[in-house]
Parts: sequence; structure tokens; C-alpha cells
Amino acid sequence: MRRHQLDAQSREIQILEKPISFGIGSGNHAVTLVNRTPRGLLIELPVSWYRQSGAYAMSPGYDSPDHFDMRREISSACLFCHAAYPKGGPESISSIDCERCHGDTKAHLASPRRGTILNPARLAPERQLDVCLQCHLQTVSRGISDAIRRPGRGPFSFRPGEALSAFKMFFDRADAPEPRFEVNHAGYRLMQSKCFQSSGGKMTCTTCHDAHSFQARAACQGCHDSAHSKVANTDCAGCHMAKRRPTDAIHVTMTDHWIQRRPVFENPVKESHDPYTGRVVPYYGDADPLSLAIANIRGLTEEVLDLYRAQLRREPNDVPTLAAFGNALFRLGRGSEAIPFLEKALRLDPNHVGALNTLAVARATTGLRREAIALLDRARFMNPDHSLTWVNLGVTHNAMGERAKAIAAFREAIRLQPDFAEARAKLAAVLAQGAP
Repeated sequence: MRRHQLDAQSREIQILEKPISFGIGSGNHAVTLVNRTPRGLLIELPVSWYRQSGAYAMSPGYDSPDHFDMRREISSACLFCHAAYPKGGPESISSIDCERCHGDTKAHLASPRRGTILNPARLAPERQLDVCLQCHLQTVSRGISDAIRRPGRGPFSFRPGEALSAFKMFFDRADAPEPRFEVNHAGYRLMQSKCFQSSGGKMTCTTCHDAHSFQARAACQGCHDSAHSKVANTDCAGCHMAKRRPTDAIHVTMTDHWIQRRPVFENPVKESHDPYTGRVVPYYGDADPLSLAIANIRGLTEEVLDLYRAQLRREPNDVPTLAAFGNALFRLGRGSEAIPFLEKALRLDPNHVGALNTLAVARATTGLRREAIALLDRARFMNPDHSLTWVNLGVTHNAMGERAKAIAAFREAIRLQPDFAEARAKLAAVLAQGAP
């Protein structure tokens, strides 16, 4: 995939190319193209193919002037719903397989017969539902942490048959949720339906869907006794589960699983990018007070630091919390306090680019600039496309009087991220000093 801009003479500038390593998506709705960097990072590319239009358009989350260009990293939380359980490094990524619904298949492959593999149909209805909701339950796609894993749970540690609430705590907006329809709202909207709520816990996704073909069954007549439901080949879903465009992925049309007597809606004409900033509440199970407080974090205050401290007492080796706490301390002007937490995060995960950058800047502010350069070089090696690393390199080189290296670093940041205003301003300030 190639991106460029045109200058005043219509010449191509700011050229950037990324190889397409593979696609994510079945093609029923779309295929999003992915680049795997030389260091194994996965980058969502800004253009996807959409079946409905038979054409390419901006990927979900990219349909905005301030999109991520070619640098949006794909997290383990994204891969959880789009890839099989990992059996190695990034090079081993493969499509969803039988284990996602049937659990470990080793015993069954060794002796293929009944009883050597989990049959979800034999689970209680709520556990059957959890098998589907592990991937098809999202309350909000942006603005809040819609789910936080339970302490000690890894990204791919859920197994069919256990309660989903033992794996994750879910959160939702505290305001009225009904009008929203987003791309991964199948389970969320189904649970808003009176059909689901009045079923006494018996209704699951497989009430209507064949688990292996995903074809819908004519299940409505089992509960609804009306004249038009008796007509042969009646398509109940066509009227009561209308297809519509999600607000966060407007290039697809998907079934709205909120079953309504008379659906009324308007299709969005552009993606919604306004994040929710209000209070969040637990959803689909309980949440411990600490996790709920962390999900409600807005801004950066001393109270937020206390939440991070409490989380680290509960999980002292949690790398994301160590890195976030160190970053928060540094941003509050407490760099000396931040350093031990950042160093611990890097002992546990030497490749954490965020911790490398924050620690480098903290070191540079104390005069240890050569040490900062070494840390930033590590970050650059791990993720050469991380534009902030290049800006931090430029600032540090400039502070050391190495203006030529600073200029080169700022220009690389701009090449990677042409809309990076801070990089352009810092480059201009260095160039204004004259030739290096």
C-alpha cells in the first residue's frame, strides 16, 4: 500500500509504502489489510476492501482527517477476536479455529470420538452464550475501556465452558445506551431485546444461528404466534432486525440484533469520532471497585496515581500499569519517582516502546543524554515507525549540540507522520539556527 501527497507542482512527496502481509476478515463484510513490520508488530493499514460496494475505502477508525496514517498498531485485544490462540510469535498468526468454541483439541485429535472434546451444546445456556460473547460483546468502541481483564488473566486465557465474567469485567456508558449501533454490537444489542430478556435465560446466539455455518434459523415462530409468522418463508429478521450502517464503520451494512417491533433509525453518513467522556458502570457481571475506578479514569490527578498504586499492590508485575504509572508520574513533574517503575516495566518487557521513550526523556532531563540516546535507539530498533521516538531522538541530539542528527530525526518523524505538528515546529526551530 502506497501513500503520497502532491506539492504545488503536482509532484509526489511524503511517499510511504508498506507491504501488505495479510488480511483480517472473512470477506462477508470486509477485509482489512495488515502490515507486519520486520520486528513483528502488526499495523492496520488505512484502506480496507468492502464487499457491499465491491471497492476499497477507509478502514474503520480511519474515516477522519486526523487518522493514524500507516501507524495504527493492532493490539492483542484486537487479535483475540480475529485470530486463533497463538502458538508462537507474530509469524504464527492464523485464522480462528475449532479451539475457540471447543477448547483444547489435543485429546480429540489423538482419539476422535465423543467425550474427548467440549461440546458447547451440552453447556448451560449462559455458558453457551459466553462462548459467543467472548468475541461478540462490545459495549463501546471508543472513549472508554469497555472491558478490563481480571487480575492475572492473559489476553488469550479464556476457555469455553468458563464464565466470561471470570475472564473480563465489562463496562458501559452510564447514559441511555439504546440509540447506539456499532460494528461489534451483536451481543450487546441482542441483550437489549425483549425477546432475550423474557426468555428466562434460554435464548442464546445459537437459538437463531447455526454455529458452524452462521446461517439463521427460522426461530421466531417457536415463540411468536401471529398470522404473518405462519406464512412460509417469512423473513422475520428483515423487518424486526433491520440491516443498517454502524456509526463506527459506515462502509458496511450489518444486522442490528436489537429485535424491535417497528425499528426506526437513520443511517449515518459519516463515522462518529466523538468519544464518550462521562461516567461508566459495570455491565454483564460485577466489577471490583478498583477496576471500576480505573475504567472511570479521566485526566491525570493525584487520585489517579493512588489507583495505579492500588493496582500495583494487586498485580506488582503488570507491565501496562507500571508503564502508565511511570508516565503519569513523569507528566506530573516527578521524574525521579517515575524511573524505578519504568525500569521495572522494562526488566519485565524489554521491548515496551512507551516505557523506553518515557524513561529516555526522564534520563535526558537529568542530564544523562547519552543514556537517553541508547534507550531511544532501542525503541527505534523495536519499532522504527514510532514517530514519537524520532522526535525524542531529535530533541535529545539537539540538546547535545548534534544538530545534523536532530534534523535527520525530525525529518524521519515527519516522513512517518506528516501531520505531526510538533515535529515540524521543532525541525523549523533547528533550521532557523542556520546550517549545522
